[in-house]
Amino acid sequence: MEEMWLARDYDDRLYLYFGDEPVKDHERRIWMVGHMSRTNFMEIDKRLFPEVQWPDKEPTKVKLVIEK
Repeated sequence: MEEMWLARDYDDRLYLYFGDEPVKDHERRIWMVGHMSRTNFMEIDKRLFPEVQWPDKEPTKVKLVIEK
């Protein structure tokens, strides 16, 4: 199973990353993945996960759990 990460950019946009861990680009004020990375990402509602903030030093690792 691919790893998943949450990270919020400086402009408050919240992203979910699938695959490699994103890294913070302080100059561009965004979280990024490498040029040849196997990571996909999608923007999600910025009202979710208010605890995830731009000043965070690391992205937040998350896990998807299916409940029956």
